[in-house]
Amino acid sequence: MTAPSIEISVVVPCWNVEPYLARCLESVFAALPASAEVLAVDDGSTDATLSILESFAKDEPRLKVVGRPHRGVSAARNAALDMAKGRLVFFVDPDDTVHGDYFSAMTAALDRDGADVCVCAYEGSPLKGDYRFRTNAEIRAGYLPRVFGYSFDDVRAWYAGKPLFSDREMAGVWRLALRRELVEGIRFDETIELYEDAMFVSEVLLRAKSMTCVPQEIYCVTARDDGAMRSIPRDGARLCRNKLRLLAKRRALDEAEGGALGPLYAASCVFSALEILSCTIRGRLPRSEGRKCLREYLSDPFVRSSVKAFPLSWKKPIVAAAVEVLRLMA
Repeated sequence: MTAPSIEISVVVPCWNVEPYLARCLESVFAALPASAEVLAVDDGSTDATLSILESFAKDEPRLKVVGRPHRGVSAARNAALDMAKGRLVFFVDPDDTVHGDYFSAMTAALDRDGADVCVCAYEGSPLKGDYRFRTNAEIRAGYLPRVFGYSFDDVRAWYAGKPLFSDREMAGVWRLALRRELVEGIRFDETIELYEDAMFVSEVLLRAKSMTCVPQEIYCVTARDDGAMRSIPRDGARLCRNKLRLLAKRRALDEAEGGALGPLYAASCVFSALEILSCTIRGRLPRSEGRKCLREYLSDPFVRSSVKAFPLSWKKPIVAAAVEVLRLMA
């Protein structure tokens, strides 16, 4: 007898999430169809995370548990992607929960529109557009700029009173459903600790031929003070090192696209340089390390050209003065 095909693979990277994991898994299995697999990678947890996973696996045949030494969330996701057999791939963070129609709504939208990618709204954050695109060119024009970085046009709009983040979409992979063949050969950059999602999503969008969306808020994010989005920015040295790695990834993607992506992240390069400068001045990392990191960041030719071309305005005098300092250093 032929084994039934797997419709959905759910990637769940786990590291020290004991207080949240059971609630997450309960929501996932309540919403998941029978023809599915949950690939939970325990990334060297030191709490009861692995025990919770193994306990669920005793009664839930759809759950596959892999234990491994700690290497970070990207490595855990990559390990799960290497094992995925589903027609569609979803990502769920182990401290979050999903609504009962999370998988069904996204699957229906993908199949209805014949799309490669589906994005949903999440609790407290409605979609900022109708992301139904029939071509890769439409995706690049209508969605990629919302996750890849900030442009000089974004800066000029900011000067005119438009908040910088007003057109941005959170690039979390947990709000996406993807056709598995789309991500073959695409993996998370394991050197990046923060915004690794944005780079993975951007690489997927550069390849996707069509996209759709679910406007309902069907995913629930748990805000954690010890999560990466909050803990890494508090560590100046770690943040600055991540800036260098993020720049390297953006530059690699840009070069692969013949330089076409540069305008999408030129302002981001300047903002990152300003952040490194601020960390150094404020003593959030050793001054010698901060100066070294800033010199390395400003040594990149695209960063230097972006600093020199960055539009200035008297409406943001502190930014203008700081950019002038960068220009002297570059």
